[in-house]
Amino acid sequence: MYNSIIQAQCVSMEKLEHLFIDLEYTKSTNKSTALYRSRSFNQKNKKYLQFDEVKEALREVNKNDLKYIYFVGKDPLSHTDFNQILRLCLNYAPVTIYTDGNCINDKKARFLKRVEDEGTNEIIFKIYINHFDEKTNDERTSRGSFRKAMHAISSLNKYGFNPILAILKREGDQNPIQGFKELGIKFGFETEDINFCIIPESITEEGSDCIPAGKSDIESLNLDCKCSRMLTKNGVYNCPLLANDYRGRCGGSLKDFSNRAYLETPYCAKCVENGHNIYVNQWE
Repeated sequence: MYNSIIQAQCVSMEKLEHLFIDLEYTKSTNKSTALYRSRSFNQKNKKYLQFDEVKEALREVNKNDLKYIYFVGKDPLSHTDFNQILRLCLNYAPVTIYTDGNCINDKKARFLKRVEDEGTNEIIFKIYINHFDEKTNDERTSRGSFRKAMHAISSLNKYGFNPILAILKREGDQNPIQGFKELGIKFGFETEDINFCIIPESITEEGSDCIPAGKSDIESLNLDCKCSRMLTKNGVYNCPLLANDYRGRCGGSLKDFSNRAYLETPYCAKCVENGHNIYVNQWE
């Protein structure tokens, strides 16, 4: 008998078009909150990315290839250097901010619009929300989260932003788009298909390590790891879901990271099963 070694399938990134910046450090134990992180900015050792570190990292990026920069974390807007980092990144590419809307009010939205008008690149907001029904949404997240998200959307819409709803869709949920369109009418927020980003909640949960049958042709799939990398305090990772997971680490900095990604985690299997981009912006 011959011993065989099973090797995970590999995909390659041709060029870095999408850069995620994790403005937090400690990974949350709650997988259902997607890109959320828990942190305290009062730590003496400052286990989070600082302005100078982001500035140094961006010097290693090919500005001509970069299409979008993304801020992720429990709420990137609460980062102590947020305003500086935002202005810096807008010099490179449009910025997409993933947030639950907790830190966005009328005053903050007005300020962010002023920052956007300083340059030519836009600020895009993706607001996490679970369900178009307030009670169901709050049961899945926390009390008051629905109203905070809707207040953020209304504030952004008031100053000319066109926020996108990042919907965490559970298995068994019917197509939620119609429900959110009716919700938009109720709150005076006009919606089109571009205003919805469906994130299957199963993507953020542990599952099988095996690539699903019928998905052997990985090269034909549009996967986030084929065009993006994530910058964190302790290195560069292939995917936002694998932040601070050694299996997804591909380098210490944006200067020397690997362009190859091995699909060896349960999240990779779920992502391949999904079959298309999840977190990167794809308007086509």
